[in-house]
Amino acid sequence: MASFLKTAVISLWVCLVTSVLAIIYGFITVHAFTLAYIFNANFLAGSILICIALVRMILPDRFKPDKLTDQTTLGERYFDKRRQKQEKANKFLFSGILVIVIAGLAQLVLAWVIR
Repeated sequence: MASFLKTAVISLWVCLVTSVLAIIYGFITVHAFTLAYIFNANFLAGSILICIALVRMILPDRFKPDKLTDQTTLGERYFDKRRQKQEKANKFLFSGILVIVIAGLAQLVLAWVIR
């Protein structure tokens, strides 16, 4: 549960930073406050995180055997590195999904409130 909360907090920070950057971009291009760029930027940030996770899952591990590595420890070390890489990729994947879900929920709430 603590891992999920940590991922949710990271996703919220990504949404916040992306929203601030989108507002600054809106001020530069339109010269007024606009929410038009915020949700597209958050959806793009979420999709980039998901793409990073998928690439990280697909690409093989880099493993350099040292002098003390033999065939018995090679498989164990390779699978341990692969498991660690999969865990990091899963964190990126869940973070990207949460960014998209948070942006979608915020868009629905703002559409209901602003009417």
